Amino acid sequence: MLARLNGLIVECSSTWQKFLIVFVVFVGSLLILQRLSNEFPAVSGGVPPFDMQNALTPAEIFQQLNGYTDQAFDLYIIFQAVDFVFPFFASLTIASLCAFALRNFSIDLYKAFLARKYFILLMMPAVFDYLENINLLWVVNTWPQQVEIAANLAVASKIGKLTTMTLAFIVTALLLLGAAGTWITRRSSTPDQAEENGD
Repeated sequence: MLARLNGLIVECSSTWQKFLIVFVVFVGSLLILQRLSNEFPAVSGGVPPFDMQNALTPAEIFQQLNGYTDQAFDLYIIFQAVDFVFPFFASLTIASLCAFALRNFSIDLYKAFLARKYFILLMMPAVFDYLENINLLWVVNTWPQQVEIAANLAVASKIGKLTTMTLAFIVTALLLLGAAGTWITRRSSTPDQAEENGD
C-alpha cells in the first residue's frame, strides 16, 4: 500500500493531467468546506466547525456543543463527509509538488527519496486530519455524553495535523525555490556554453 501511495505521488508529479485532477478536487473540496463554515455560525451559537478552530481545546468542544441546534448537527455531518475527501487530495497536492521540485532540484536526492519511499511522509497531515475527524465524530455522535478521551485525541490530532502541514509547506516551498534557482542557473549557463562552442 505504501509503495502504491508513493507511486501515485510520483505519477501526479510527473503527469500534469493527473496533477490537475488532484488539484481540482483539492480546491473544490476546500471551497465547499469554506462555504459550509460560513453557514455554520448561524446554527451553532456563533462558532465555526471544530475543524476550523486551530486553537481549540477539549473543554471548548463540549462548551460549544451546548449551543448546537439540530441543524448544526446535520450540517456538521455534511462538513465531515467533505472533510474525508479534502485531507487526502490536499496532502497529495503538496506531496506531488514536493516530488516535482525535488526532481528538478537534485536528481540524486530525488532518486534516494523515491527508493526509500520518503514522499509518503508528506501525507502525514492527512493521517492526523483523519484521526481528528474520527474523534470529533465520536464526540458529536455520543453527545450529550462527554467522551473526554475522544475530545483529547481530537485536539492532539489537530496539533499533529497543523505541525506536519506547516513542515510540509516549508519543505515544499524551499524545494520549489531551489528548483527555480537550478532552472535559472541552467538557462543562464546555456548561452555561455553556446558561445564557447561557437568560438
